Amino acid sequence: MFTAGVRGHLTAGRLAVPLMQPQRRGLIASTTANLGALPYLRNLFYDLAKHSVERMVWAMAQELRDHGIAAVAVAPGFMRTERIVEAFRRAGAEHALDGPGGPSETTAYIGRAIVALASDPRVIEKSGQLLDVGTLATEYGFTDVNGKQPPPFRMPATT
Repeated sequence: MFTAGVRGHLTAGRLAVPLMQPQRRGLIASTTANLGALPYLRNLFYDLAKHSVERMVWAMAQELRDHGIAAVAVAPGFMRTERIVEAFRRAGAEHALDGPGGPSETTAYIGRAIVALASDPRVIEKSGQLLDVGTLATEYGFTDVNGKQPPPFRMPATT
């Protein structure tokens, strides 16, 4: 979780910055989960890795703002990947793909969110923030591949 996740985000950002500096414009978008004010995620490493990406993005934003480079964390909803679809199909639960926190999303939905952000001349105003795909879809007016606009994903409450 730290090598492929946190370290991967940090390394990619560090290598991208010198390419963006001459233009004095750019966007570093890291993906994460929209954890909000959720309680402890019941696994030290998972909890720390997920929250580390958000803090890393905030810190990058502080250091890169004067260079015109924005850093944001983008949180997709319940992802409808090939692997997820197959697992639900095997379980006979395709109907559950539109749950638990709302309708599922394809990977194209978060891709469209990143394109919208990268195309926004005022993206620097969002730098340092955690943004969810559903809210960005409403703001920028894009849809998922099926033409729908799944709302922001909210993690179901745990007890």
